[in-house]
Amino acid sequence: MVVGGVGQLWQGDLDLGRRAVEQLAREDLGPGVAVEDLCYGAVQVSWRLDDLRPHGLVVVAAHARGRAPGTVQRRVVEPFEVPPGQARHAVDEALTGYLSVDLLVEVLAAFGALAPETVVIEVEPQTRYPSWDLSPVCEEALARALALVRAEVRRLAALAP
Repeated sequence: MVVGGVGQLWQGDLDLGRRAVEQLAREDLGPGVAVEDLCYGAVQVSWRLDDLRPHGLVVVAAHARGRAPGTVQRRVVEPFEVPPGQARHAVDEALTGYLSVDLLVEVLAAFGALAPETVVIEVEPQTRYPSWDLSPVCEEALARALALVRAEVRRLAALAP
């Protein structure tokens, strides 16, 4: 199983995913659980997951969707087909260095690298400007997101082959 964080480095609340994996990497999440910083690029992450072939993937990130700041949401990602033109566009976007949780999921689906059980834990950011720190709202939301990640790890461990 892989637990990964997606973030935009030092961009305030948008860096939440990286901050989450920093904390989770110091914990014992159980045997066979790899904690990975996935901020380095969607195409490269697809290669890494292709090598690991995890049965479960839990991704934590901040993403603006118009919810109340600090909202924490769990989303199950069902396998889906990405049409060739859309896949090419997603890969082109990923190769520019842009990264978001949606782009990561789309690229992973296009390359067939989504784990059979993929869950995204998402936090609505309050700030989206350069900063070393999370806003107080997202600091609190990070704690709730980490609790959900730990629960997903336990759930997926029980489903492991």
